[in-house]
Amino acid sequence: MRRKIPSTQALLAFEAAAHRGSFTLAAQDLSVSQSAVSHQILGLEQELDVSLFRRLPRQLELTDAGRSLLARVSPALDALEAAMLDLVSSKGEGGTLELGVVPTFATKWLIPRMPSFLRAHPHVTLNLATRLQPFDFSLTGLDAAIHYGRPDWPGTESEYLMGEDSVVVCSPALIQERRLRSPADVLNFTLIHQSTRPHAWRDWFQLAGIDDAQGAGTGPKYELFSMIAQAVKAGLGLAVLPRFLVADDIADGTLAVPFELSLSSDFAYYLVWPSQKTSWRPLVQLREWLREQAAMP
Repeated sequence: MRRKIPSTQALLAFEAAAHRGSFTLAAQDLSVSQSAVSHQILGLEQELDVSLFRRLPRQLELTDAGRSLLARVSPALDALEAAMLDLVSSKGEGGTLELGVVPTFATKWLIPRMPSFLRAHPHVTLNLATRLQPFDFSLTGLDAAIHYGRPDWPGTESEYLMGEDSVVVCSPALIQERRLRSPADVLNFTLIHQSTRPHAWRDWFQLAGIDDAQGAGTGPKYELFSMIAQAVKAGLGLAVLPRFLVADDIADGTLAVPFELSLSSDFAYYLVWPSQKTSWRPLVQLREWLREQAAMP
């Protein structure tokens, strides 16, 4: 299918003239003649059947249609230039991979391990963007995502990375004061909830044999695990958090685990990507590296 896209030269001439407000100055920027720029833009206007500039005595002024086109054309040209530079700099061996990530997973697990990926694949640039819920890849610039949930994302393929177990965490002071001697003692404290895991406390109560469904649902809700961890450190309450996300805090003594009751989940972390990108080399390299990292103890 033939795309309905004007020539790149015409779009570059339009962008330069729009930014400079002059065919003459645009021609200087592009190292072509003024008549060449004028001819390219006239041809573009005829092809689109719309006026892009008002030709004033001393300058050019964008029409509403011209401003609308410029807002779309400039990012597209930037992306095209970036793609060409990626290809040239990597000599076809790499590229830029846009990855959507769950934020606390990225900061606590992914980013600390990334130096080994970059050493192994120096021609791949890995950009990270926050994503908490599934989305339509076709409506974003993302190439893949690390998702917590089930592998039922329409139009995608996925690979299991790791599960998680969660534990109750508290301020170490509560352990020292012996205020948490049995699981039922959590009812004496504020229970902090994570917005996307609203049933964590209810499930932990069931695991611990605590019959208090109403108490499991009360308490403040925070969106990010990092916020909850800080709130627990500040003594604002108790929380059920994935052990691997707070392992460093437990190790350095800023958080404590009062009970060795580990709550497992049917959900897990998956790498998810659009089916058409399955064989794209940077994604294959990331997939292999994540598989190795997730298998490490």
